[in-house]
Amino acid sequence: MDREITPKQQARRKTKIYLLITITLASIAFGFIKFRSIVEPSVKRGAFTTSVAENGVIEATVPASGIITPEYEVTISSPVHAKIEQVLFNAGEKVLAGQSVLRLNKESSLLAFEKLNEEQHVNRNKINQLFLGLQKILNELKTQYSIKQMKISSLETALSHEQSLLNIGGSTDENVKQARLTLNVAQLELTQIKNQIENQKAMMQADLKSLGYEINIREKDIKGVSDKLKNASISSPRNGVITWVNNKIGAEVNEGEEIVRVADLSSFKADASISDTYADEVKAGRMAIIRINKTDLRGNISNVQPAVENGTVKFSINLNNKSSKLLRSNLKVDVFVITSYKEHTIRVKNGAAFNGSQEQKLFVLEGENAVSRKVKIGESNSDYVEILSGIKARETVITSEMQDFIHLSKVKIK
Repeated sequence: MDREITPKQQARRKTKIYLLITITLASIAFGFIKFRSIVEPSVKRGAFTTSVAENGVIEATVPASGIITPEYEVTISSPVHAKIEQVLFNAGEKVLAGQSVLRLNKESSLLAFEKLNEEQHVNRNKINQLFLGLQKILNELKTQYSIKQMKISSLETALSHEQSLLNIGGSTDENVKQARLTLNVAQLELTQIKNQIENQKAMMQADLKSLGYEINIREKDIKGVSDKLKNASISSPRNGVITWVNNKIGAEVNEGEEIVRVADLSSFKADASISDTYADEVKAGRMAIIRINKTDLRGNISNVQPAVENGTVKFSINLNNKSSKLLRSNLKVDVFVITSYKEHTIRVKNGAAFNGSQEQKLFVLEGENAVSRKVKIGESNSDYVEILSGIKARETVITSEMQDFIHLSKVKIK
C-alpha cells in the first residue's frame, strides 16, 4: 500500500535533484573548458619575435654587394723591358713618397739607348754629306750660269758687229740670222741653268728638311729612353702601403707591365655591384648604406658603369667617413641603395612574417591572444617595413613566420 510522501521529503528529494543537476552541469562545463584548452590553437610566447609599431623614418632600399678598396691606389708599371734586380719593400710595408720600392736591371735598355745614339750620329753625318753634295751641284750650276752669261755677252757683241758689217755691205743677211740664232739658243740655255739652280735649291731644302725631321724623331726617342732609364729605379709617388709587388728577383718584365701597387690606407671607398633588375635605381649622387658588423656607414654613388656585365651593374660609393676603423681593404660588405625617403610613417621591424605582398595578414598581440589583421604594406628595407593601414603606433606585431596559423582569426598565447 502506497504511503503519502510528506512535504519535507519532497523538498529533500528536490534538493538532491537540483544538487545532482548542478554538479553535472559544473562537471560538463569544467570538462568543456579542459577540452577547449587542449584543442584550442596556441603558441608559446618564446616561439616568436615581435616588434612594437612606431612612428619613424623609412628608407626604401634595394640590396647589392660590395668590397672595400683604398680610395687612392697607384699602379706603377715598368718603364722599360728589364729584369727585376732588387726588391726594397714587400707587400704590407709602409713607404714614403720618393722612396725606391725596387730596382730594375737596365742593361738591355742601355744597349738600346746606345744604339739610338749611334744611329743619330749616322743621321747627322748623312745630313752633312747631303748638304755638301747638294752644295757642290749647286756651285757647279752657278759656275755654268756665269760662263753662259759671259758667252751670251760675247754673242751679243758678235751680233752687233754682223749688223754693222751688213749696213756697210761687209756681211750678209744669212750671217746676221745665224748670229741671232746662236744668241737665242745661248739665252735659252741660260734660262734652263737658272731653273736648274732654283730646282736644286728646292730639292736641297726638302731633303735637308726631311732628314731634319728624322733627326728630331730620333732625338725624341733618345729622350724618351733616357727618361725611362732615369725611372728604372721604381719609386713611390706618395706616402702609403705596398699592397702588391712583383718580388721575383731576376724575372723579366716588359715595358708597361704592372710591377707595384701603392695604396693610401687612410682613406677608403666601396666598389659595388647590383643585379641589372635594379639598374634603373642606381644613379650617380644617390645615397647608399654600407653595412659592416651591424654598423652602417653612409655615402653617395660617385659613378656608374654604363655596361652590364654578367647580369650586374657596377658602381662606386664615396663614403662620408672614409677613415672609419671598421674599413679594411678587400673587406666584403652588404650594400643598400636608398631609392626613397619618407618621414612620419608607421613602421615595424622587418621579419619573416612579411612576404613582399602589398596586402597580407599579420598577427597583433591583444592581451593573451594574437589576433589576425589585414594589413597594407608600403616601402621596406632590410630593417623596417612601412605599415600603411591595419596597425597603429604602439601595437605589438608578430614579425616571425606564422604560416601555420594564417587561416585562423585568433591564436592563444601561452
